[in-house]
This record gives sequence, structure tokens and C-alpha cells, in this order.
Amino acid sequence: MWRTVSFVERVEVEFCGNVFNEAIVLGDFDNDKGNELAVGNVDGLLSVFKGRGHKPWRKCSNLGMITCVGVGDLFNRGKNNLYCLTAEGWFYVFDVKNDCQGDLVKQSHDDELCGDNLKPLFKQHLPPNGKVMQAADVDCDGKLELAMGYSDRVIRLYKWNGTVDADQEPHGSMVQIDKWQLAGQIGSITLNKDKDGKSELLASQPGGTYVTLLHNPITHDIVDGLSESTPDNLIYDPLVSSEIRNMSISTEIVGNIRKGPGPVQENESDVLYALCTLDGTLVLVESGRRILWSLQVDHQLFSLNKLDVTGNGKEEVVCCSWDGQTYIVNHGREAVRYQFGDNVAAFTAGYYAVNTVDNVPCFVYATFNNRIFIYYNISLPQVESTNLIEVMDKYEDTHKLLAKLNIKSPSNQQLQELYHWCLYGWKNK
Repeated sequence: MWRTVSFVERVEVEFCGNVFNEAIVLGDFDNDKGNELAVGNVDGLLSVFKGRGHKPWRKCSNLGMITCVGVGDLFNRGKNNLYCLTAEGWFYVFDVKNDCQGDLVKQSHDDELCGDNLKPLFKQHLPPNGKVMQAADVDCDGKLELAMGYSDRVIRLYKWNGTVDADQEPHGSMVQIDKWQLAGQIGSITLNKDKDGKSELLASQPGGTYVTLLHNPITHDIVDGLSESTPDNLIYDPLVSSEIRNMSISTEIVGNIRKGPGPVQENESDVLYALCTLDGTLVLVESGRRILWSLQVDHQLFSLNKLDVTGNGKEEVVCCSWDGQTYIVNHGREAVRYQFGDNVAAFTAGYYAVNTVDNVPCFVYATFNNRIFIYYNISLPQVESTNLIEVMDKYEDTHKLLAKLNIKSPSNQQLQELYHWCLYGWKNK
């Protein structure tokens, strides 16, 4: 039996248009230490939501069909930027400023429907039909690269080549530094630590499998700044799981899942990664490619995330289905589920500053009804099942009170009767 949880506290925001799952992201776009939510749609509207505001705080329109949205320090200047990619190949970078000018939260309803208050800081035309995107320090030089996956099964790796002047204006371009041609359609891209603690780029492949993308430009034949994939820089990993039912089903992957307190450190190898398939298989894998467990559900899993919902420093695996069924699974395969009340177009899990300052764990659901729901009070005491006897046994005062009552080494039956009396009185005979 699945244990079911209920989440109630939420912020509901208005957002029209169809949303790709890669076009919704949580992050600190304005560098005020509090996370916001950015969403892009197929009509070219990019909106940023902040705090409890029900209307966009920043927005930019007419960008094209937005397929991916991300956040990171792409210019390597010590501050985050918001960026997005369109199906037409346009790549936009925005400098989101935290000021009062153009603040949509304070405007009237009529004013909110007027012009944009977010303008691109930089734009560049790249190859079209990009579908997934991942920013990561792939070459471990302390600077971010940007991996983009395309519908023709190609992954390109870009890096900023240029300068940023005193007015924070970028001068340069995104230069392709690597390229891989994969055998199957790309589900998602993630960064992970290998068994030696070094960064590795992983891309999911159909049937619950994935491929490791090796970046070593010294061994590549680079012509005009472009490099082609060779058999030496692709490692296919066909995970052997009895739960996989369809070897052609689409797959998602997420890496660097923390096994203990604190963020993932450099050269740390004690991390996990997970994969899920559209036919309902969820797999947790240890660095070294050893499957810890697999789980089968009766829902189509299309989105995979990681989040510490218990506050113990370990990140749980969070996956969502098209019909809103959301699963939270810990490292021991214990799971709980939450049923969102509508069909889901896009889903993400992460941290959001509801009060504009303090980041709290949250789930974000984009529906097909022009609404986005941010559930922000989702912390759980634990994922695994427990009972009152086990909980009370952890408290020192419980043993002191039992000693005062001259109850020594009580059986579970005795404790059940005692706690029942404390809660409800004597049983009716």
C-alpha cells in the first residue's frame, strides 16, 4: 500500500499558453538570495514570478517557441542570469534586476496587460530544434558550459567566449566546444559525479538507459572550433533492470543526488542518480553503475527531480505523471505519493522564496488550464512509515514516565493499551 500525503498551502499564478517541461525552472534570477519561478510558453512569452504575486513580476514576449529555460552564471562574472532557448534556435540571456521600476506586483490589473519590462541582455542564433538544456562545469575549470540536446539526437556543448564590460554588457558569443551524436532520442541531460569524484555529463536514452558524454577536447579533431563525437567519447550504459518493460520508451535522468547533509562537494563520489520511464519505471543507481533498487508504478512518469523534503540532508527522488500523481521516494525505496487535482503539462521541484527571502522546498505544477500552482509547505518528518510506539520510544521522557509508573520492559501490546487509554480513555467492554 502506498502512503498518501496531502499538501494544501499554495500560490496560484496565471500563465497562458502551452509549456514544455524543460521551460519551467526555479532559481535566483535577480541575485537577492531568494528564488523565483520562470516559465516560457510556445507563444514566446517568458514570465518571472516572485513571492506570493499572482501576476508576472517580469515578462518578455515575442521570443519564439520557448522550449528550454535555465539559470546560471553563463558569463562567469559572479552573478546569475536567466536564459532561454527557442525551437527556432534563438538563445536569449536576461539580466533580471531587483528594482521597483516596472514592478508588476504593484501595478493595477490594466497596467499588467501592457508592455514588457524584461529585455534580452544578449541573443545569438544557434542550431534550431533544441529540446533540453543543462548548464554545468563539464571541464572542471570553474566556469559554466551549456549542453544542449536536439531533436536529431545531437548534443552540443557551448561555452562563453568574450568579455563583460563595466556596465555589465557582454561582448562575445557562445562557442561550440564539443558535439556528440547519440543513437536514440534524448530525454534529458544531467551532471553527475563518477566513482572518482569527477564530473560527468549523462544523457538519458530510450528504455531506461543512458550514455556518458566524455569531454576531452585534446583528443578531438577540432576544425573551426567544432568537434565531432567519436566512439571513444561516448559510453553507453544499458542498465539491466527486470522492471523495464519497453526498451523504446522515453526516459528521464537526474544526477548528483545527495546521500548526506550539505551540497555535493568537488571530488565527492558518494552520490546517486535516478532514471524514470514513461511506462512507470523508477530506478536508483549508485556511482559505479550499480542499481540499488527499481520501482514500478501504474502511471506515466514524464518529469524527474530531486529534493530534500525531510530536511535531513538527503535528497529524495521526486517524479510526476501526466495525471498529477507525484511520488516521493527515499534511498531505501520507501515512498509516499501526492495526487495533484488536475492534468499536468509541466512539473518541477526545488526551492522558492514565498516571502521573497527564505527559500523553502516546493512543487510546481503547470496545468493545461492557464494556471500554475506552487505548493510550498511540502516538508515531511520522514518518508518511511512509522507508528506511535516507535516515535514515543525515541523520547527520553517516555522512558522516565514509564519508570515512574513502574512499567519495565513493556510489550508492544501493553504500550498499545497504554497509549490508547492516554488518547481515548478506557475501551468500552
